[in-house]
This record gives sequence, structure tokens and C-alpha cells, in this order.
Amino acid sequence: MKKHYEIQNKLLRRLIFDNLKVTLLLVVLFPIYFKLKNGTEFFFEEFMIWLLIGFTVITNIPAIVIYLNYYRENKNTKFTLDFEEEKIIITKDGIEKEYLKTEIIKSTYHLGIYYKNAIDRAGRLPMLISDFGYWDLQFKNGDRYYLSNILHDFLHEAPQVPKTKYRFRFYPYINKKDTKQAINLNEKPKKEKTLTETFIEKFKTKNDKQLREIIDNKKSYQKEAVEAAEFVLKNKNVGIN
Repeated sequence: MKKHYEIQNKLLRRLIFDNLKVTLLLVVLFPIYFKLKNGTEFFFEEFMIWLLIGFTVITNIPAIVIYLNYYRENKNTKFTLDFEEEKIIITKDGIEKEYLKTEIIKSTYHLGIYYKNAIDRAGRLPMLISDFGYWDLQFKNGDRYYLSNILHDFLHEAPQVPKTKYRFRFYPYINKKDTKQAINLNEKPKKEKTLTETFIEKFKTKNDKQLREIIDNKKSYQKEAVEAAEFVLKNKNVGIN
């Protein structure tokens, strides 16, 4: 079975539809609500409506910038997933290349931060830029492609290739120099160490005299440093460290 992907307007239609819903709310429903509630319209209410309209226009700018960024990257790109022969056929700027799935060395989905809810259950609200994302695909020979979801709406589907990782970003603009570590979808983010825990790791190599000097001169050290010194010294005395 083969699946063919090229530029489609699904993402653009979704963006337009979201704007129509917001416009309906601001221009039609809000004035009706205020009129029924107060029997008349007030300057403050009109001001709030125009303020929200302005906010909506401003929030559209990032979405438009990302869409143009994706279009510029993928306007001459299309690709085919061949599930029977386990290969990917990519055509970019009129040049067609075939790759086996075993030739992939990196597969990363770059998604909006809203989709990180699947990991940390933080309940982030969707925004106009939430549905944008792209697939960073790199092969053993050094070839690399950025296949955005104006080609293929992959956000709600299982990864097309194994060992695909995820990068969640507030603004998923195609960043070809991004070096931050991607994570597995079900991987829980590492808990950051507290300042006290950081000092404990640092003080493990100190002797008793150095630790007592910190404890006896509390005013010269941070509270967390003193707590760490007391903890390490106590554990040394009971033979833990």
C-alpha cells in the first residue's frame, strides 16, 4: 500500500474556520449579549469588543508567518510512503529520491506545546498556532527534509516510522538549527533538582571541617547551602556517604 502526500489546504481551511468562529463571537454574539443584559450598549462594551478584535488580528500574525514558512519550505515537495517495500520516496524541486526506512537516522515530530498535554496533563488551551507542526527527517547519507503538515496532517496519527521522537515548542516555526533533545511521546520529563539538592551533590566531596565551617557561618551562605551542609554532615556521621 502506498500513501501520497502533497500540498493540501486542510490546515489553511482550519485556520480560516477558527477565525470565523471567533469573528462570530465578537461581532454578533457579544453585542446581543450586552444588549439583552443591559438594555443598551455602552462605550466600555464596544471598547472591549474592539480590543478583542485587535487581539484576534494580532494572534493571527504568528499563524500566518508559520504558514508562509511551511509553504516556502514545501511548495515544491511531495512524498510517498510505500508500506509494502518499506521505503520513502521524496520529490523536492523536481528531484526524486528513494530511501529505505532502515536508512533513517533521525525522525522528530515538532509540535505546538498544546500537544504536550498528552505527557504532563497540564491542560494547555489550544491557540491559532497549536495545529502547526512539521516532521524532521534525516537519512544516513546526510539528506534532511522538513515535511510540514501542509503536506500531511500527522498530528493525531501514530508515527510513520519507528523510534520517532517529539519536540514540543510554543512556536513551531521550522528551525533547522534546533539542537535541543527530543523525547519519546510517553517519556515523562525529568524533574529538575532543587537548589538544596544541587548543593548536596556539590558538598559530597567536602570534609567535616569544611561542612562545619558552612554551618557555623550561616549568614555568609545561602539557606539552601547550609541545609545541604547539615544533611551531608549528618549522613557522613551515620556512615551513609
